[in-house]
Amino acid sequence: MPAPLIELDHVSKRYPNGFLALDNVSLAFHAGEIHALLGENGAGKSTLMNILYGVHEPTEGGVLMQGREVVHRRPADAIAHGIGMVHQHFKLVMPFTVTENLALVAKGARRAALRRPADVRAFMEGYGVELDPAAVVGHLPLALQQRVEILKALVNDSRVLLLDEPSTILTPAEIENLYATLRRIRDRGTAVAVVTHNVDEVLAHVERYTVLKRGRTNGTGLIAGTTAADLVERIVGHAVANTERIGQPHTAGAERMRLAGVSLRPSSGSPGLHEVDLALHAGEVVGVAGVEGNGQTELFELLAGQRRPEAGLVQHSGPRNTVALVPQDRHHEGLSLDLSVAQNLLYPKIMRGEYHRAGLLDHRAIGKQAQAMIAEADIRTHSPASPARSLSGGNQQKIVVARAMAEAASVVVVYQPTRGLDVAAALAVLQRLATAADAGTTVVIISSNIEELIRVSDRIVVLNGGRITGELSAANASVQAIGRLMTLSQPTHSMPLEPVDA
Repeated sequence: MPAPLIELDHVSKRYPNGFLALDNVSLAFHAGEIHALLGENGAGKSTLMNILYGVHEPTEGGVLMQGREVVHRRPADAIAHGIGMVHQHFKLVMPFTVTENLALVAKGARRAALRRPADVRAFMEGYGVELDPAAVVGHLPLALQQRVEILKALVNDSRVLLLDEPSTILTPAEIENLYATLRRIRDRGTAVAVVTHNVDEVLAHVERYTVLKRGRTNGTGLIAGTTAADLVERIVGHAVANTERIGQPHTAGAERMRLAGVSLRPSSGSPGLHEVDLALHAGEVVGVAGVEGNGQTELFELLAGQRRPEAGLVQHSGPRNTVALVPQDRHHEGLSLDLSVAQNLLYPKIMRGEYHRAGLLDHRAIGKQAQAMIAEADIRTHSPASPARSLSGGNQQKIVVARAMAEAASVVVVYQPTRGLDVAAALAVLQRLATAADAGTTVVIISSNIEELIRVSDRIVVLNGGRITGELSAANASVQAIGRLMTLSQPTHSMPLEPVDA
């Protein structure tokens, strides 16, 4: 095998507070290869990428490029050595066009070579990307914004491309398109390294893998001959069955909430909702499946009370009708990133006037309660006082879920609750939701992960084109049966509703 393009040579990273993020890690990326970095949330994957890209410096060890030691004290040093990075949270200038975003990072002759729209198109087409050079980036969907980030990372003829959790924001079809682009980049002799939690994605699209666990390498090798069970066991530290039911089946109790003939008009990029009938009962887990963009966002907003139906009714019943939410966008809707972990965990209670003493916040009480919630939810943070921004994406998601669980709401609505979580963390979140249903809470899970829905739901409704095209009990649910309902344009049967008691 040819010598690697870039290596980590016995690298450790210890932060000033004593936290050891990487412990004696050695790792190599080769030209013409897609290499996946896997591991639990907080395993050190993003830290590793940031050391390669010059965001952080290692405490011990170093970085080698083609066998020669290099020092990256800042990203400009890494870029000068031919390294590009696509961060999990984009670094785009949204009011600027595609061409202007590329010009901001292009150097010298490369910037001069991208003056004409035809030149920009030719550059993009070399990587199989079709975009209007004059398109305003802020008007593009997330998947295309990500393509602009990839092009920015490549514009200076990078030999190494690093991507930190690129598939977290994408639909399954968009993930396929992403890897088609990455294969083109790989085939041009670039070393591509991808941080991901998705084992199926790794098995389908990459050549080599490395697993990090608690800051150390826990296995590396070729994907050929590797199974999902092998990877999961290395990530978690023990075998995990991914077909067993999560939690016990539930018997539906009293009705808590109902959508009766609910409709919303279609809008740009959205099918709206069309005569949706759905009854939700105490103590059950209801899964909502469907290809993303088929009315899930609108359904979430209606259940959350964020929108009113244009036709039909949303009705509540029972002594408690509070709704707790886990939105799909944890950064813009679920967290205040600059507030502490403790403040994010207890934000609703603080805003209701709890944890106040003599007109001031009782920080000792907040910290004590937050510490208990952190332990229960296994949120890996240096301190309850750490800003939420400093945590990994998976641990940020645990904050949002833990806060919803602490609300003692009669209905909990969660949207993509395990997106961006490792296998163990995803299982823990789903188990918490199942436990909430055991206690009588109505749990609604909107997810594109069909296998997870089958494992945790008591029944699954399927959305397509803004309509519920069918409903399956846990006993009858399968990937194939759900897949068929996801392709229908009309319901398979009507679902009459009994009147709601006033």
